[in-house]
Amino acid sequence: MGKVQAHKRAAKARRQVDLTTKKSDKLDRFEVEGEVLQCLPNTMFRVQVTDSEVKPMVGKTLLGTLAGKMRLFRIRVMPGDLVKGYVSKYDLGKCKITYRSTKSKTQSS
Repeated sequence: MGKVQAHKRAAKARRQVDLTTKKSDKLDRFEVEGEVLQCLPNTMFRVQVTDSEVKPMVGKTLLGTLAGKMRLFRIRVMPGDLVKGYVSKYDLGKCKITYRSTKSKTQSS
């Protein structure tokens, strides 16, 4: 291998970033689980928090919007669905919905 190729490979190795460590380092958000109470325009929803990492959030009603692949593929969310999402520590009144489940707690298999 010549000098030019070795130089290019070394530069590419320096540009590589390990994203697995950065994903788990998100300290400015926390996960919540809740139930959709109401559907609003522009893929927005009223979400009643049922479980959270931060205990004072349980029972609060948040304004939720679809995020990521749910918005891209237009996943339908209806009142009564259980959803998972995250809340930024900078705005505790809004959440991003990342997962939908139609199973309720009272259903048994």
